[in-house]
Amino acid sequence: MDLELSFDPDDAQRLLRLPLLASATRGRARVRRIVWHDSADAALTASGLALAQEHGAWRLERLVPKHDEAWPPGAPPPVVAEAATQAELGHDLPAPLAPAVAFTGRQHSLALTGEQGTVAVTVIRGTIRAVTEEHAVARLHLSGDERAVLAVALALAEDRRIEVARATLAGEALAAARASLPPTRRHGAPALPELSQAADAFTCTLAHLTDVVLHFAPAAAADVSGPEPVHQMRVALRRLRSAVTVFRPLIDCPELQAAAGGLKALTLRLGPTRDWDVFIGETLPAVRAAFPEQPRLARLATAAARRRRECHAALRDFLEGTEFRRLGIELAWLAGARCWQPVPPVGPEQEAPLQAFAGEVLTRRLRKLQHAEDLGDLAAPALHALRLQAKRARYAAEMFAPLYPGKAPRRFIERLAKVQDGLGVLNDRTTAEKLLGELGGPSGRHGFAVGLVLGFAAAHSADLLPRVGKRWDRLRRTGKFWA
Repeated sequence: MDLELSFDPDDAQRLLRLPLLASATRGRARVRRIVWHDSADAALTASGLALAQEHGAWRLERLVPKHDEAWPPGAPPPVVAEAATQAELGHDLPAPLAPAVAFTGRQHSLALTGEQGTVAVTVIRGTIRAVTEEHAVARLHLSGDERAVLAVALALAEDRRIEVARATLAGEALAAARASLPPTRRHGAPALPELSQAADAFTCTLAHLTDVVLHFAPAAAADVSGPEPVHQMRVALRRLRSAVTVFRPLIDCPELQAAAGGLKALTLRLGPTRDWDVFIGETLPAVRAAFPEQPRLARLATAAARRRRECHAALRDFLEGTEFRRLGIELAWLAGARCWQPVPPVGPEQEAPLQAFAGEVLTRRLRKLQHAEDLGDLAAPALHALRLQAKRARYAAEMFAPLYPGKAPRRFIERLAKVQDGLGVLNDRTTAEKLLGELGGPSGRHGFAVGLVLGFAAAHSADLLPRVGKRWDRLRRTGKFWA
């Protein structure tokens, strides 16, 4: 397999001197110069393509995956066409084309032999130059046996800040030419193509959600774009963990177990930051609007903001640390590798068409969800448990909905989402109580303000419960779209 990683350009020489690479067989270093061309309005880039000229040859490659393209994170970009001239590429290109940005640098090639086989290591370091932008860039390409590539990548990531590249070299270069960020590879929920096997669906889902997690990680760490990066990262992480749970009976392997542990560790960092974001951005403003003259709520807000900063500091340290970089490599490897797949299939589910597998999963999750009848009879812990079951059923339904025609999947998901959202609001009091306990609770220095918040949340929950009950009844009457 091929895996592309990025690292700090200033680390290039230190990287080559690492014990793991110092003894590797080395080829001759060579100069690389790549020039990317586009029209004045960047039409080619807008279409998701990059046109490169290197050593007299032309290459047309993709910048981001298409809707149904199996291009996992960390894999080299798919080459659409190669030729000696533009005319021979066989594609309609915008005109006129002109050089937009260039890369000039050096490439070092090494052959690293270990217990699991030989890995070809390519280190590229150079400078991207556009009209108004110039910056250094470094890439590391690993090619060889799948498990050998993973072992080398993880070993190098322990010693240097090496991580999965979030954009191709062309994507980074063309973004520099426009003084913008590289294009987003994927976003939102994954939409499965009509694949025949369940294992293929897992790799498609894993690739999509790994891209989303890696995309939002820098903004979540920097904490300069508001609460949205943490929220989107947490949603993608929940979907990813749900997918792992759904498909684990088919694909359980040591590499998946290691990644699952990393996903849980990330969840433990994202959760507190997101909970404080919701409390500070939604719960507390509603209480302050109801009691605008109460100064003790302002002091509570100051204490909450301070606690939120502490939680974010722990999240930032994790996202900038070795453990998260290892997780990104493990997820990208799982999305691109095939050696973990059982051969031959070890059970009938591996051979089952995807729709049959999806139907079994959705039926099981709906059965777990439908044990309750009247929400008014449920205590807070039971409502919280029901919310978790609704969330798991929703993620599974969103995952498999593209496999079924008509409006039924969307109607089912919309009704399920309304129930989940309502149960989430009902759970705000429990969450607020837990968070406020970190600030001393009702008996602490902010006791009066804490009492106002908890009383307000309790009253709001009492008013909302009947409406959520009606949403629940409507969902229970909704037919299964996979039946």
